[in-house]
Amino acid sequence: MWALIIGFLSPLLISVVNRPHWSSATRASVQVAVSVLVGLGTAYFAGDFAGKDIVTSILIASVSAISAYKGIFKPTGMSPAVERMTSPAPRT
Repeated sequence: MWALIIGFLSPLLISVVNRPHWSSATRASVQVAVSVLVGLGTAYFAGDFAGKDIVTSILIASVSAISAYKGIFKPTGMSPAVERMTSPAPRT
């Protein structure tokens, strides 16, 4: 359950890390890394730190993050706004 909840909120954390000018591959890599960390963390703190449980937690966090981003945070403009606010100003 925690993997689902934290995964749902993770697009906001990912938006703080991501930069608008990064490639899609780099942005996807950040999402995968965060989902792996969320899955590992939730499995560890739930006491289910075994092979199948870890993979399940990672997949739940990843699907939750992608769904929340594509369904809520991107269409409402929240994630792009967070990216713009937390990105350093371009050098001129």
